[in-house]
Amino acid sequence: MPGSLGPTLAAISYVAVAAVFIYGAYWAFAIRRALVGRIYRSQALWLGVLFIAALIASDGVLLPLSGNSFVTAIVSFLAYGPWPILVVFAFLDSTIPVLRRSDPLLRNVLHWKILRIGILFVLAFSTIFAVYASIYLSTCLPTANTPACISSAMSNSGWLGRVLAFWGGYYWVDASLALALGATALLIGARRSSDAMLRRSLKWLGVGLLCVPCLVLVSVVEGVMGVSYYDMIYSYGIVPWNAVAILLGYALYRSARSLAPLNRLPPIEPAMTRTKEAAN
Repeated sequence: MPGSLGPTLAAISYVAVAAVFIYGAYWAFAIRRALVGRIYRSQALWLGVLFIAALIASDGVLLPLSGNSFVTAIVSFLAYGPWPILVVFAFLDSTIPVLRRSDPLLRNVLHWKILRIGILFVLAFSTIFAVYASIYLSTCLPTANTPACISSAMSNSGWLGRVLAFWGGYYWVDASLALALGATALLIGARRSSDAMLRRSLKWLGVGLLCVPCLVLVSVVEGVMGVSYYDMIYSYGIVPWNAVAILLGYALYRSARSLAPLNRLPPIEPAMTRTKEAAN
C-alpha cells in the first residue's frame, strides 16, 4: 500500500492540473467570443493557447511510456521541449509593444528591442537541445539518472552534441530566466498602461509567468535532495511541481476572467423603477 500511494497521488495531481488548465482554456475561448475590441480578443485567444500549451507540457510526460521509439521521441519533444516557452515569448513579443503604445508617455520597457534578441538566442539554443534530447530519451528513460544518460549519449554525437550535453543541464534554467525577464517587462508595461482592463489582465498573466521559475526551482531542489527521476515524474516528487502548476493555471484563469466585462455596470433597473414610482 505505501508503495502505491506515491503513484496514486501523482495521478491525482496530474488530473487536477489538467482540470484547471482545461477549465481555464474554456473560459478564455468563451470570453473571446463575447469581446469586441481587437486587442482584448487577441489577449483572450493567446491565453487560451497558453492554457493548451501548459496542459501538454505538464501532462505530456505520462505519454512516453509507449514502446515505439519514434512516437516516444515525438511525444517527448512535446512534453520536454521549450515550445510552450516559445509560445509565451511570441505572445510577449506581440503584447509589450502594444503596452508601450498605450503608455501616455511612450516609455521604453526594459529596452525590449535589445532584450528580445538575447531571449531569442537562449530559446533557439533550448529548442536545439530539446530536439537532440528527445532522440535519446526513449533509451535513457528506464535508467536511474535519465538526464545524465542523455548528456552522456549526446556527448558522443559530435561537437554540437558535446556542447549541448555540457550546457543541457541548465537549458530550462536559462529559458526560465529569460521568461522571467519577459514577465517583468510585461508587468512594467501593464503598470504604465492607461487601459485599466488590459492592465488588470496582464498583471495576473505576469504573476502566472513568474511561476515558471518556481517550477524550475522545485525541480532543482528535488535534484539536490537526491529525488530519483521516476519519483520526480511518477511519484511523490511531482506533487509539489503540480501544486505550483495549479497556481500558474489559477493566475492565467484570473487573467482571462479580468477581460470579461461582468458586474461592472451599476444596477440601473432598480433606480429607473424608483424614478417611475416617484413620478407616479
